[in-house]
Amino acid sequence: MVGAMIMLIVGFGVLQMLDHGTALGGEQKRQAVAGNVAQSEQEQVRALPLAEQSNLRRSTPYPVGAITYTAVSRADWVNDTTGDAGCTTPGSAADYLKVTTVVTWPRMGRRKPIELESIITPGVRGFGANQGSLAVQVTDRNATGVSGLQLNLSGSATLSDTTNATGCVLWGYLTAGSGYAVGFSRPPDWVTPDGSQAVSKPVSVVGDQTSNVALLYDRGGAIETAFTTKRTSGGAAIPTSPGFAHVTHSGGGGVSRPFAVSGSQLTTGLLFPFTTPYAIHADTCTSAEVPNPPPAPSPQFPVAPTPVSATVDPAATTTSAAMRLPAINLKVTAATVAVNGAAIRVTTPCGTVIRRTTTSTGQIDDPGFPYAASLAICVSNGVRQREVFQPNTNFNVTALTVDIRSTDPAGTCA
Repeated sequence: MVGAMIMLIVGFGVLQMLDHGTALGGEQKRQAVAGNVAQSEQEQVRALPLAEQSNLRRSTPYPVGAITYTAVSRADWVNDTTGDAGCTTPGSAADYLKVTTVVTWPRMGRRKPIELESIITPGVRGFGANQGSLAVQVTDRNATGVSGLQLNLSGSATLSDTTNATGCVLWGYLTAGSGYAVGFSRPPDWVTPDGSQAVSKPVSVVGDQTSNVALLYDRGGAIETAFTTKRTSGGAAIPTSPGFAHVTHSGGGGVSRPFAVSGSQLTTGLLFPFTTPYAIHADTCTSAEVPNPPPAPSPQFPVAPTPVSATVDPAATTTSAAMRLPAINLKVTAATVAVNGAAIRVTTPCGTVIRRTTTSTGQIDDPGFPYAASLAICVSNGVRQREVFQPNTNFNVTALTVDIRSTDPAGTCA
């Protein structure tokens, strides 16, 4: 009995070894066939006319017996210096075509795909003077190439490719002319310096040379800022609502983007993460920007303004210091009697309209307004209105009393 069990166990072991050997033999056979398929595919690509080889991208099935192999081939223009797509040197040539073929098959197991590469050298005058190449490189804020980003070219040619390790795609020998566009996106938070997430960049191709296009793209971040002011020069800071704000960046093409302010808090949309800071301003235009560097203390500036800035990091929200707005402690009277519920309409040089209402003391509850050489202030007691112009450049507090007279025109500061 024991001897029979031993023989049975040994027999099972031998059968497993035979099955394993058969399986290995089958894998090796399929891999060998895949190598032949790759060579055949390369020969077919090399036999194509040069115009069809240029920027080739194709996937071809190869049925062999009961197995269908898939050969994916691409032809990339490369230059003689690097042996790869070159985007960094203006006018760098597309000298050769590097043909890459990758073959896969069902039940590969742990076998790697078969990959073959070869070089095609175009003949002299293979292309005309009305054809050129287009090199597009996408980098992040640190000038590091953004790899694996799908770029779509539209226009006289429709092509699609992913950026290499240096963020580069080189399309060789396209018909010269304008009307091309390079498009790409990477949700959910990648942006260009102007805040665009989905990009469509017009480009042109110049005959008999390579046109280089450099683009910035990185994960965006945001800024949170609070706006404050003071009712009296020695008083505590209180929240104020400017209505709108904008952030600027002197680099990257001069970015200036407006945002609505909810109450006294600003939370921007996605901003490009430059390594240098953004400046934050109330209102929506340059007229509301505080001088930088700020003026020295003077009768006009008894309290010097503090520039507010913040550096944005990728995929992060940065909280800046609070931004203090100059204050106009406005009081409305009618024949020297405080007017409760008077309507106030303030128009800034940027065209922003800010509305306030007076309390029982005739004063407004929020005296903060954007920095401005002159604010147009309309005051109404519900029957008559009066308009005055007032600078708002004093970062201490400016006291202003507006008395509505019986001779003022009828109106409600609509």
